[in-house]
Amino acid sequence: MLKLRALVAGYGGITAIKGIDLHVEEGEIVTLIGSNGAGKSTTLRAISGIIRARSGAIEFAGKSIDRLQPHQIVRLGISQVPEGRGIFARLSVSENLSLGAFQRKDKEIGSDLARVTELFPRLKERLSQPAGTLSGGEQQMLAMGRALMARPKLLLLDEPSMGLSPILVETIFSTVRTIREQGATILLVEQNASMALEVADRAYVLESGVISLEGTGAELATDDSVRKAYLGES
Repeated sequence: MLKLRALVAGYGGITAIKGIDLHVEEGEIVTLIGSNGAGKSTTLRAISGIIRARSGAIEFAGKSIDRLQPHQIVRLGISQVPEGRGIFARLSVSENLSLGAFQRKDKEIGSDLARVTELFPRLKERLSQPAGTLSGGEQQMLAMGRALMARPKLLLLDEPSMGLSPILVETIFSTVRTIREQGATILLVEQNASMALEVADRAYVLESGVISLEGTGAELATDDSVRKAYLGES
């Protein structure tokens, strides 16, 4: 479904990712782990068109997308849940969710809203509430729900567990599994390597803009270098 080939991207004079190759098959959860500054978020931003690739190729469903604008990429079926959630604090929960479907013209928006509020019951209870008054966990649910309202084929998740309590982290990752079961393919960037590798079919380790390891989630979870660097084991 998604293929990156020799992708290079960055900001100003900084090259954050340095020629990476990565692929995501339909129906998979693929995770990208690494330390702060490794280039994980940059990779997602390049895929979604927020920043322009300097060289290399990004293909989605066999189509080159590395020169498309973000709204064109969303229309093709890629939605991103950004790091920090990026909700519209003064708008209601309902309005935030509606914005996720702003490019859609079909008649299934209402049924998708029902599906999202079934997936996140707390949002259903707070549809008229200003989004800025939600808790951190509820805001993360809203950001994920908003992305799902675009009915994506590929969902990009950037640090969904950031700042959440252990109980809410479990809830978010359980929801990630459910979203995959409902038909979405997921590329997950996450610093909680233990949880990320547990849900992932396959995983990549990104270090200083270069992929240093790849394998199944189970394989990387038992790799000594990964255990020492990212799982807190000696």
